[in-house]
Amino acid sequence: MASPTNRALERYKSAITAATSVVGAAMLLRRLVAGVLPAGTPPLVGALLLLPPPSARRHAVVIEEFDGAFYNRVFLAVRAYVSTLLAAAPTGAPPVVKASLPRGAGAGAEQIRLAMGPGTAVVDVFRGAELTWRLRSHGHGGGAGEAFRLSFDGQHRDLALGAYLPFVMARFEAMARDRRQAKLYSNEWGKWRSVRLRNASTFATLAMDAALRQDVLDDLGRFLGQKEYYERTGWAWKRGYLIHGPPGTGKSSLVAAMSNHLHFDVYDLDLGAVRSNTELRKLLIRMKSRSILLIEDVDCASVTAQSREADASNPAPKHQKVTLSGLLSMVDGLWSSSGHERILVFTTNHMDRLDPALIRPGRMDKRIHMGYCGFGAFKELAAIYHGVDAHRLFPEIEALLREVDVAPAELAEKLLATDDADAALETAAKLLRDREAGIEEDGGGYVKQKLHVGPTRARPRPRPVPAPARGVSAARQVVFGEEIVLGISRRQGHGSGRRGAGQGGSGMRGLGRGRR
Repeated sequence: MASPTNRALERYKSAITAATSVVGAAMLLRRLVAGVLPAGTPPLVGALLLLPPPSARRHAVVIEEFDGAFYNRVFLAVRAYVSTLLAAAPTGAPPVVKASLPRGAGAGAEQIRLAMGPGTAVVDVFRGAELTWRLRSHGHGGGAGEAFRLSFDGQHRDLALGAYLPFVMARFEAMARDRRQAKLYSNEWGKWRSVRLRNASTFATLAMDAALRQDVLDDLGRFLGQKEYYERTGWAWKRGYLIHGPPGTGKSSLVAAMSNHLHFDVYDLDLGAVRSNTELRKLLIRMKSRSILLIEDVDCASVTAQSREADASNPAPKHQKVTLSGLLSMVDGLWSSSGHERILVFTTNHMDRLDPALIRPGRMDKRIHMGYCGFGAFKELAAIYHGVDAHRLFPEIEALLREVDVAPAELAEKLLATDDADAALETAAKLLRDREAGIEEDGGGYVKQKLHVGPTRARPRPRPVPAPARGVSAARQVVFGEEIVLGISRRQGHGSGRRGAGQGGSGMRGLGRGRR
């Protein structure tokens, strides 16, 4: 027989169980009611139902590591973004985090990636709303996986889903572009071959006028931010630059600086290796977006303009490769719209030799003249190479630069010849003094070669070069319909004039093939 104490204990347990069931049912009912109430429900109704205020209701989004059998791209973006939150040490960051170094990254502190451990959380503030990221482990198929849980107040649901998560994805894409190593592509047998672009040129290291540098940077920035403009106007999202100037003025370095600034790949197109207009179009289609197409020394490219005037009586020769019309179609025809965010760069030492149809407005949107070195550019070179901002030789060098033409590459060579700043500046000043006095260097200096431009005439196919005078050989090369005759003098022994002429012509034909 149960004692009174045992009966009281049993009644107490039953009451506790009943109360727990009632409280649980009430909480479940309250949660269901809170879920079906419209957003505009008056606060008084919620208070009568004992509902918490809207600010106290929490919503959550779970982002798992795997989406089926593949990695979830949103998870990867969140992991990279949370790493930046941990590095910035925001309020509410976990006291212990994990550190790792991505494969192939350098040993610098900026390459270290921080991560949370399972069960930890970090708080982010976006447009005044607090959002909490929590990492947890879970089972996935036969193995373990991880998932991020983003929780926020119910009133911030639209902000979290419509603005915050797209913001996280955009930050991830920007970080991926910044960490990405640009590549240099070259065409070979109708295909692109790539290597890493290791040129360290930047706009900060270029010897160019400060106003011109800023103008180019502003133009590139406007181009990147005009996606909606190009879509609205129906134009292909591309921009053409013609960079012209004497040799050694930094044209190629400017292209490398553009690539490093934009994190764009560079496709260095050798038109001489392209076998037809069809192959040219295929190469263009295989280019990636967000890239630079570079055609260097376009005035020396193996392109003819005859196809534009060709007719039945004067057909294009069979050996002709890329025609000017094919090149123009690539620049601004239908094939130019096969990608977006592309920059087309032509470089030339002689802009006056280019066909006007190639450089008219609309094809080349901006012309950049890389001229001889001025005093401002020289001061930048001295500061970059030797950390010199002022020197006793600066007034003399400034006066000499007003009188003589010298390429930045020539002065850079002198400044890099020694680690002694005074000796390097003295060597650069001597170069300018000698140039003003008309003294040419010998033994490793720059050697000038005279080019004699003959009259323009159409030549459907190469003709044999007539035998020159004794001791002189000549070779001809057709560049955009103009004939350039390179004269070379060579002393021959008695009776060797014919053999010497043949050797000279063969040598220059080899040079012509190399330039293509």
